Amino acid sequence: MEIVKGSELELRIEDLSSEGTGVSRTGEGYVIFSSGTLPGDLATVKIRKKKSSYAEAELVELIESSPYRVEARCSHFGVCGGCKIQDLGYSRQLEYKTGVVRNAIQRIGGFDNVSVPEALASPEIFHYRNKMEFSFSDDVWRDDPSSVSPKRFALGLHVPGFHSKIVDIDECFLQSEISNRILVFTRRFFLERDIDCYTTKTHTGLLRFLIIRQSKRTTELMVNLITNEHRTQLMKEYTAELVRMHPEINTVVNGITNRKAQTAFADEIHVMYGPGKISETLTTAEGKQLSFEISPNSFFQTNVLQCENLFRTAVDFAQLTADDRVLDLYCGTGTISFFLAERSKAVTGVELVEDSIKDAIRNAAGNGISNCTFIASDIKDFLEESAQSGEFNVAVLDPPRSGLHPRICELLSESTFRRIVYVSCNPHTQARDLQLICSKGNYAIENVRPVDMFPHTLHVENVVSLIHV
Repeated sequence: MEIVKGSELELRIEDLSSEGTGVSRTGEGYVIFSSGTLPGDLATVKIRKKKSSYAEAELVELIESSPYRVEARCSHFGVCGGCKIQDLGYSRQLEYKTGVVRNAIQRIGGFDNVSVPEALASPEIFHYRNKMEFSFSDDVWRDDPSSVSPKRFALGLHVPGFHSKIVDIDECFLQSEISNRILVFTRRFFLERDIDCYTTKTHTGLLRFLIIRQSKRTTELMVNLITNEHRTQLMKEYTAELVRMHPEINTVVNGITNRKAQTAFADEIHVMYGPGKISETLTTAEGKQLSFEISPNSFFQTNVLQCENLFRTAVDFAQLTADDRVLDLYCGTGTISFFLAERSKAVTGVELVEDSIKDAIRNAAGNGISNCTFIASDIKDFLEESAQSGEFNVAVLDPPRSGLHPRICELLSESTFRRIVYVSCNPHTQARDLQLICSKGNYAIENVRPVDMFPHTLHVENVVSLIHV
C-alpha cells in the first residue's frame, strides 16, 4: 500500500490517540492518525501529511460506523473546541481515558507492573460544570470560509487551532440551562447597542469575556462581564435588564483588564449587583459540609460532584491516622487540605499565590477548622528546608498541568514521607515526574485511580499514591 500526500485509503480504526484522533495501522505497521474517526469505524481517509513513521489524515467518508459512536448532542460539535469526543459513548470514553493513564504510566514512567482500574465515572455527563468562560470576538467562525458575512460580533467558544476565531453559540450542554439564556441575552443586549468586541489585532474594543458561575449545591449564580474599561451607565443598564429577565442571578460584577493576553482574569472588579461573590459546599467522606466563598477571580473545581470523589480518593490513598502531619503542596484555597484535616492531626498547606492562601485561611476559619496552617511560599524553596526535617510524614501534591520542577522531584525522591499522593490533571507530566521520584528506589507506586472530571473532553485526572520502601 503506497501512502503519499493526497492519496485516499480505506481503513479500520483501531484506537484513539491522546489527542483524540483515530489510530490505524497498515499491514507493515505504519501508523495513520485520522481526524473525525473513532475506534471501530471503517472509513475512507485522505492523507494530508506524511512522515517517516506516521501519517496524518482527515475523514472523507464513513463507510461503517463504530458500535461506540453516538449522535453528538450539541449542534456545534466538531467545530467548537470543547467536547471533542461527545460522539463517543460514555462507557467507551471511560475506557479511553483509562488507556491514556495506563499508557502514560507504562511508556513515559516506565512502570510495567502497575494496575490501573477503570476511570471513575462522573455523576453527571451533561450540565456538570459550575463555571463557563465565553469569549467575545470580531473574528467570527464561518462553516463556509468562502462566504461573506457582515457580522463582526461573536460570543462563544474558541475554534481549535485558531488564536481569535470564536464559534458564535446559543447553547452549550456543559453548564445549566439558565447559563444559555444569559449567554443569548448578553449577545442581544450588546449587539442592539452596537458595542464593539475586543480585537487582538489592535487591542481595542470593549467586550472581552462573559463568565457564568453557578453553584451546584447552593444554586447561587454570578455573572462576570470582563471588559476593557468600566462604562458605568452601560453596565447599570445591562445589569438592570439582566436581573429583571433572570431573577435567579445573585450577583453581577464587571471585571476590568487591559492585559493583551487573552486570559479571563480581572485586575479590577466593580460590583454592580449583589455581594460580588457566591458560595459552594462540598461534603467530606465523613459527611461534613464544608462551605467556600467564591469571588470572581477565585479558582474552584468546575465539576463539584466529581471533585468530592477526587478528594475522597486522595484521602483514601493517603491512609491517614490521627497522628499524621500532612504537607499539602499546591494547596490553592485549601479544599484538599480540609478533607485531609478530617483524618489527621495537622495539615500544612503551601501555595505560591498569596491571594489563594488568604482565601484558604478565611475558608478554614469559616468552617471551624483549627488543624490547618497555610503558608505562601515557592514550593521548591519550602521543600528544600522541610523535606528531610521529619516534621511531616505524608505529602499530597496537586500541581498545575506542567507538573513538577525537576528539583522538586529530586527532593521528593530523597524524602522520608511515609506516603506521597500525587493528584494530576495531566497524566503525561505526572508519569514523567513519578519516574524521577521513584528513580532512587526509595518510593514505589502503590495505587492508581483515574477520575473523569470532564466528560466528552480528552482530559482526565489521575491520583497516584507512592509508598516509601
